[in-house]
Amino acid sequence: MAVTDALRRTILRGGIPAGEKLRQDAIAARFGVSQTIVREAFKQLVNEGFLRAEPRRGVSVAPLTAREAEEMTQLRSLLEAQALRWAIPEMRESDFKLAERILEQLDEAATTDDIISLNAKFHETLYAPARRERTFSIISTLRLNFERYLRFTWEETSHLVRSQREHREILSCCRMRAVDEACVRLQAHTIGTGSVLAERLKRREGV
Repeated sequence: MAVTDALRRTILRGGIPAGEKLRQDAIAARFGVSQTIVREAFKQLVNEGFLRAEPRRGVSVAPLTAREAEEMTQLRSLLEAQALRWAIPEMRESDFKLAERILEQLDEAATTDDIISLNAKFHETLYAPARRERTFSIISTLRLNFERYLRFTWEETSHLVRSQREHREILSCCRMRAVDEACVRLQAHTIGTGSVLAERLKRREGV
């Protein structure tokens, strides 16, 4: 849905601040659509975690919290490691070369949008040989919502250098078919990113 995609994109880029309330009639007028369409868009974005619905208080942009960052990090570390475990025995030379090209592009990426897009593409390339569509769907939803947190990391820290080093270590393990080591490194990579986020958010929350 165009309205859903537009609102999601605006929230991801910080165009609507956390906690701000959204009114169906205002959004409907802005996009020139019915309130029914907007209601469905709100429902989907609530399910994805971008919006928060409260009885008698309407819908607002969900806040970024350390607790949620930690929860999503743990879920991603488990699911993505399992996807990689399934994928490695099925990987071919073309998969390794594609992953290497993406990392080279990441080395040259200058904008947050490009970094986040290429980062996601690299991970998707590693998991794709597993051909586990249900797992991919869950991972995709988690990664999409986690993008708000990733933007906070990239824009507030110099995290890319370490991330790229870890990406190459994971890819090297995949090439050697070192399944257990690759999965351990991927989990450490995922949890490391989440820890950076959680600590930043805890300081912001005064915890």
